[in-house]
Amino acid sequence: MKRLSLTLALLIVTCLMLAPAAAQDTTTVRYWHTMSDPETAKLDEQIAAFEAAHPDIDIEATRYAYNDFKEALLTAIAGGEPPDVARLDIVWVPEFAELGVLAAMDETLPNFNELAEGLFPGPLQTNYWAGRYWGLPLNTNTQVLLYNQAQFEEAGLEVPATVQDFVSAACALTEGDQQYGYALGGTYFWAPAPLFYAQGGQITDPEVTTAEGYLNSEASVQAFQTLVDLYGEDCVSPNLLGGGIGTAEGHATGLYSMIVDGPWMVDIYKNDFPDFEVSFAPIPAGPEGTTSSVVGGENVVLFADSPNQEAALEWINYLLSEDYQLAMSEVGVIPTLSRLVGNEALPEYFGVFMDQLQTAQARTPTPHWSEIDNIINNAFQFMLRGEKTVEEALNDAVTEVDTLLAE
Repeated sequence: MKRLSLTLALLIVTCLMLAPAAAQDTTTVRYWHTMSDPETAKLDEQIAAFEAAHPDIDIEATRYAYNDFKEALLTAIAGGEPPDVARLDIVWVPEFAELGVLAAMDETLPNFNELAEGLFPGPLQTNYWAGRYWGLPLNTNTQVLLYNQAQFEEAGLEVPATVQDFVSAACALTEGDQQYGYALGGTYFWAPAPLFYAQGGQITDPEVTTAEGYLNSEASVQAFQTLVDLYGEDCVSPNLLGGGIGTAEGHATGLYSMIVDGPWMVDIYKNDFPDFEVSFAPIPAGPEGTTSSVVGGENVVLFADSPNQEAALEWINYLLSEDYQLAMSEVGVIPTLSRLVGNEALPEYFGVFMDQLQTAQARTPTPHWSEIDNIINNAFQFMLRGEKTVEEALNDAVTEVDTLLAE
């Protein structure tokens, strides 16, 4: 009987050893984004690579149209079912942080400081609000000077290295309404921001408590005065106040000698104007001798109520890895890791943009940014139409911005 029991026990142990291993428990991380088709295809490849290295984590990625995304997030938050991780437009991060739905990344991510030190400072700053960092820059972009090399050579001009040179070139290259030396895409802040920042302009103090002494500072006034003077001398295309030929088409067809725009122009020109060879240069330097520009892009955030925080942080760390960032560069996404400047795996044209990113600045991180943008937009239009002097328009704008910041 004892022998039978021993034989049975050995049989059971053997069967257990030969039986298939039980399926490993996995954690699903829900990740929402607004990527393009090529970006999404590349993301799927990266998800597969991540899951292979982390068999206990599944990434459930959901893509939204940009115009639907904010509403979808707010609806999910109201219903108590936000994603674990999301890729947000950089100007949205303070808004969602103010709602109290994001986890402070500098409190939650153990290696935050290490990651932060390796990122471009301007993109990183877009996550800072109320004394905390509420996300990390996932992908970035900025604007640089685009110029028509043939027109510069024909006029015997060098590519402008300073704002003073830029002003001179803009007027020298203007030929009535047949050719304008410079064209600006609009009056919303993104358009004048590169030249504004390059000349030392600022919107608020670093703590975002007041615009007084910043938006109406001598440097800010002079930055807008530069553009207003150029417009008054007809050295800037009148499309600035609406109508006319768009900056991309006008630059490609020789109507505009210079514009300021981003890396997406490479594909736009390749598809729409294949015979036009675009030339890039840094934003001309201001009086202090430094160039600057404005930061665009998206940040990755963690929702505070995520039940899968540990796995979500693993995914966020992967998104900030060299492997992921270099892979996404294959579809035109500029990395946020400053150590990748000059990396041979990146497209050649990334160089000027990544150099510019080392001094590019964030639009003021605040939940009130859209309202502040509108205030500056209106002020710029008052200046251009001659309804207010630059100083008057900016003083009035300061009053409006400070009213918002006091709320």
